[in-house]
Amino acid sequence: MENPPDDWEAFARKHMEGAGTLNLEEKDIDDEGIKNLFQLDLIAGITRLELGNNKITDEGVKVICSSPNLNQLRTLNLKSNDITEAGAQTLASCKSFEKLDQLILKFNRVGEEGAKALAQSEYLGQLSTLDLFRNRIGDEGARAIKTSKNFSRLNRLRLD
Repeated sequence: MENPPDDWEAFARKHMEGAGTLNLEEKDIDDEGIKNLFQLDLIAGITRLELGNNKITDEGVKVICSSPNLNQLRTLNLKSNDITEAGAQTLASCKSFEKLDQLILKFNRVGEEGAKALAQSEYLGQLSTLDLFRNRIGDEGARAIKTSKNFSRLNRLRLD
């Protein structure tokens, strides 16, 4: 784990992997860090954002989803953070995710209602991958995901 940077621009550039991939897994990033990160212009060109194994909560998800610069994003990895039903509802209502192809939320706390919100999302219809492993979504949440007409493109699905 790294200490929070003084210079977020330099920190983000250091963790760019090829064109469009920003890999910030296991960097001890919390919601305040997400606020700093999402003020950067370079976010606009990101196609793959790896934020797994950090300290991001529903508040951080709100910051991510309020960004006007996510139109190029195709992969969002938020595994092993502290995202609950409220965060899933925020993700489900994010207009910037109309082109999102992969959403990885494994090892969070999305729950049944969060899974239902994702299933009803009119903005996540382009997903080919959805990973909700170990999110306590229960039978009803799994049923909602599996029967969602919005997820007709899914070809990789992981549930509890």
